[in-house]
Amino acid sequence: MVTSYKTPGVYIEEISKFPPSVAQVETAIPAFIGYTESAVVDGTDYHSGSIVNPVKIGSLPEYEYYFGGAPDPTTIEIELNTDNTVKSTNVNGINLLYDSVRMFYSNGGGDCYIVSVGNYNAAASGVDKQELLDGLATLEKVDLPTLLVIPETVHLTEAESGEVHAAMLGQANKLQDRFAVMDIVNGDKEATPSADPVAKFRNNVGMNYLKYGAVYYPWLKTTLPFKIDYDAIVGGTFTQDGSPVADVTALFNSDLVSALGTLDADIAAKPASPTVGTVTTRANLVTEAVNLYGYFKTFNNLTFTDNNASDDNSAINIHGKYIAAASNFYGLLTKLFDYNHFSLAANSAAPSPAWDAALIADDFNADFTPLTFAAPASTKNDIYTATSTAVNAAPYFAALLGKLDALVNQFYTELKSVRTNRTDTLQEVDAVYKGIVNAIGNQGVVLPPSGAVVGVYAAVDNERGVWKAPANVSITAVKGPSVNITHEGQESLNVDTEAGKSVNAIRAFTGKGTLIWGARTLAGNDNEWRYVPVRRFFNMVEESVKKATSQFVFEPNDANTWVKVRAMIENFLSLQWRAGALAGAKPEQAYYVRVGLGQTMTAQDILNGYMHVEIGMAVVRPAEFIILKFSHKLQEA
Repeated sequence: MVTSYKTPGVYIEEISKFPPSVAQVETAIPAFIGYTESAVVDGTDYHSGSIVNPVKIGSLPEYEYYFGGAPDPTTIEIELNTDNTVKSTNVNGINLLYDSVRMFYSNGGGDCYIVSVGNYNAAASGVDKQELLDGLATLEKVDLPTLLVIPETVHLTEAESGEVHAAMLGQANKLQDRFAVMDIVNGDKEATPSADPVAKFRNNVGMNYLKYGAVYYPWLKTTLPFKIDYDAIVGGTFTQDGSPVADVTALFNSDLVSALGTLDADIAAKPASPTVGTVTTRANLVTEAVNLYGYFKTFNNLTFTDNNASDDNSAINIHGKYIAAASNFYGLLTKLFDYNHFSLAANSAAPSPAWDAALIADDFNADFTPLTFAAPASTKNDIYTATSTAVNAAPYFAALLGKLDALVNQFYTELKSVRTNRTDTLQEVDAVYKGIVNAIGNQGVVLPPSGAVVGVYAAVDNERGVWKAPANVSITAVKGPSVNITHEGQESLNVDTEAGKSVNAIRAFTGKGTLIWGARTLAGNDNEWRYVPVRRFFNMVEESVKKATSQFVFEPNDANTWVKVRAMIENFLSLQWRAGALAGAKPEQAYYVRVGLGQTMTAQDILNGYMHVEIGMAVVRPAEFIILKFSHKLQEA
């Protein structure tokens, strides 16, 4: 704006009339903490060393790209009938994060964060309390997550699980922008006089910050299939007529089992890639080149037990395609010779070797007799004459090794694909194997409900709003709860007369499916923070207003600024009221915003640089108990 006018003319001044606005923050971005198959992000392996970083994803394929696929079951126990059909199955898995994320997306989830604290575990004892706590601690530095989920706390003891849950509640209270959704140890079991999983949860979660969390019971019988492959089945425990089956593969098609065995032996014989050292001298480069030459030679001379010449997909025939005269391997081999002799044929009278099929078929030592690394008569073609020249040439050899590594890995990937095809064929033609696969597939994964619940949170938030209770909503991809809860049985869950720790029930209703039948925080007896939607709505408003008012930091603490702040917040709350989040027939009945000298601040506050803004909201609460009253009406005529 021009403040002084010295030249005659017309001047334009734009006057700002609209107040700044408050942008609503995201409300359903969970952070999942647990164990994954891998964790390679942007070339960095988070499982090497002590790197634990939250990674934002937007879909299940993106999860699989960074963190790998489904885990193998850790327990497979199958009882067979005398005719080798399946009598009973017991399949369980320890690693729950992948399937919890699957349930999140099956129930309407979107963006989320993954914190991988380590590789998959072979037993429940591998789940470490401190690793989960360390993963939780990394989220303090990330602003976007609004929900905390750690499904694998169910593998800890009740005391250790309670410690992790208390830490989740503590972080939510500290940051005031997130909410914890927790699971119960042994939540797939019914309560008995000697073992009540709900009571043990209440005893161990503590009494602090209960308004920032909710817990759901029981676990869910999902329709998600277990990851089942040949190796997992063969590694299982089988019995028949009460006696153990020593080798279940003896019951399968012998030809296919034999073909799988020979291919497994060939895959296990994969040659190791040479380690690239630091090249600082000519001798170093000679050593690296010799090792690279040996790697080429080893791959070329591989022998195979899967050597059926009439099968195009046998290991020996696939390998033959890889080392053919027109193959990429042939080209890399040519490049190796060129690097060693540096265009010898073009720049000297010495003859070049014959680059034809004989180079691959014949003995390497005969064809590579010139590979002695002796300096030629003419130094202009010798890349080894000086250390500085050798150091400059080293990156080319390293790049060549990388390309050969990629080719070798591609070959073994193709062998593994052939192996998969053979196991698929076994499933098609062998009735016993097919019966076992189908029996395991029909069982379905049993999961703690937190993953599905935060998916429902996301769906309800998107369709209605964060102020709508995420209850009386069906859960998809489930067969039912692992424990059936009756109307009377829920009474002690919903209302805890001793400590006030409410537990939300998941119940099956005829004709309706499996529903979330509760919307209480752990502070179930707190009139202010009893309900999940109230707590989460306040979180949303607090975080949204906090970020919007940050632009007024260091602005003059006077009436002009106060008016802008009040108008900005009132406009935002008016939108929430119109959407149905706030109760009241008029705006003044639904909310108020106060700021100013004599209202929320004293003169001393202004001298200290404080600007106090007071916001009041009448958030709608769920109709948890609908009471219908009926009476007889007397006849009047």
